[in-house]
Amino acid sequence: MADPNSIAVISLGSQRVSGAFFGKTSGGDLVLKRYEIIELDGDPSVDVSRLPQLKLALQELAAKVKIKGQKTWCSVPGHPVFSRFVKLPPVQGDKLAQIVEFEARQNVPWQLDEVSWDYEVVSKSDLGEIEVVLAAMKCEPLNEMHEEVDSCGVKVVGMDVGPLALYNAFRYSYPDVDEPALIVDMGARSTNLVFVEGDRFFTRNLLVGGAAVTNAIAKEFSIPFAEAERQKRAQGFVALGGAVEDHPDEGVNAMSKVMRNSMTRLHAEIMRTITFYRSQQGGSAPKRVFLAGGGSGAGYIAEFFAEKLKLPVEIYNGLRGVQTDRGVSVEAAQADAPAMGELVGLALRGMGSCPCEIELVPKALASSRDAARRAPALVLAGLCVLGALGAGIFWFNKADEVIKNRAKALTEESAQLSNLANQIRQLDARQEELRQRSAQLEQAVTDRSWWAHLLNDLNQQFDNDLIWLPVIEVLKDGKPITAPLWGGEANAVKPDTTTKPGAQAAPVYSLRMQGLYRKNDKGEQKVVYDFAAKLAKLNAFNAPDFEAQRDKYVKVDSGVDEERYAYHFEIKMPLRNPLQFQ
Repeated sequence: MADPNSIAVISLGSQRVSGAFFGKTSGGDLVLKRYEIIELDGDPSVDVSRLPQLKLALQELAAKVKIKGQKTWCSVPGHPVFSRFVKLPPVQGDKLAQIVEFEARQNVPWQLDEVSWDYEVVSKSDLGEIEVVLAAMKCEPLNEMHEEVDSCGVKVVGMDVGPLALYNAFRYSYPDVDEPALIVDMGARSTNLVFVEGDRFFTRNLLVGGAAVTNAIAKEFSIPFAEAERQKRAQGFVALGGAVEDHPDEGVNAMSKVMRNSMTRLHAEIMRTITFYRSQQGGSAPKRVFLAGGGSGAGYIAEFFAEKLKLPVEIYNGLRGVQTDRGVSVEAAQADAPAMGELVGLALRGMGSCPCEIELVPKALASSRDAARRAPALVLAGLCVLGALGAGIFWFNKADEVIKNRAKALTEESAQLSNLANQIRQLDARQEELRQRSAQLEQAVTDRSWWAHLLNDLNQQFDNDLIWLPVIEVLKDGKPITAPLWGGEANAVKPDTTTKPGAQAAPVYSLRMQGLYRKNDKGEQKVVYDFAAKLAKLNAFNAPDFEAQRDKYVKVDSGVDEERYAYHFEIKMPLRNPLQFQ
């Protein structure tokens, strides 16, 4: 199990990969327990060979420092990181992020969805003006670096930017420096300048580093890059100006002059950056200069910059505020101290809050953090689901017991109700039998009054004595339902033997009226048609088409016999609600 007071860090440089394991005292101070620096071969500007070499170096580093499986902070070099210091108008805290994102879209030279970026507030003026630093790096190289570190069994918890980690380390190791200072971090591929002025800082990356010096030596002496690097480290130094005795070895003397020319170019870039910082950023001229990084170990380099910058120059001690464990060689650690500033800054990030906390998050790390953020909610959701299942099981078991008891009670009650239902059904059958009997009596009374009303309505339709009705009879399907008054039973309706059982058609009832009308001065037959028209309007009859087809309903005899007193007519009117005659 990892010690919560232990902090593992890795610095990914262009020419070297360094790692360390720090501890933390009860007072909050850092303790260096072990460290290792692995050099990479070849020209650091050749990107094709960097990743394979980086992977091998990381594997060797993880084995020597013993940080496999440890939660580790890493830093990326400054040259692939775009940084920009932006001044913003006074804004509320909740709108600051929106304005910074807008500035990032305006300043970052790539699309924001192609980079990992972050920002940090640098300073606030008395008028409320805010200065922030933007840092952005393309996702592809950042993800590649993270994959190489992760493939060595190291658990990356965060990725910082090298110059900003160095700034945090300087604030920790040099709390007594209250005057404007400049840190010149000389790496293999580039040089990082860090201006420190109170709580404010400014950084810039210069594409002039130790590899440029080595290339100049290789070109001057026509030797391979690796040989030039070896000679530079073994015998190289920066030639001093003025009346200084030359080195007795002509080769070494020539190499020192090549290195001075390269450092002169770097000095020119530093002076331009100082001018930019003072004019564009409103900063103060540095009063002290600290040389850090692997390039600070070159001979007479501090004297060279002191001569050029006219400022006190000293070698940066990255372990100034750090204690060393008994297993660490103090002499070796002090010799490597100028190049260990980033490691200390990363250890401070692992301890807690720092003055600058910019972080570049690769895709895999963002996914793991998102999963970690969701993990408590998922665990809580799982517990809720299990709790709901448990409650559901308990409820269903209890409900099952209640339902069984209730079902038993209902079964007993159903048996009692079934007995009552049988008794009720018997009484209902008896009641229906009595109802049918009474219905016959009720129908007889109704039919008697119905005929009385119908005959009364017929009688009221006579306006004169020109018409009289000797015969009124009921027809069923066009045939009388009673025997005629004379002539026997020839015309009575006979039972229908052609209809299939169960398919008996509804009979049609009508009323046939036979009578006589006598001669009159109202148009002879018209008196019959008028009388029939009145009958068609009665509710008892169903003849809506009488006016259009009156011949269907009325048959009238006529003639010109002067000796005949009356003529015969016949009216058939369908009944609307005929009675069911038995």
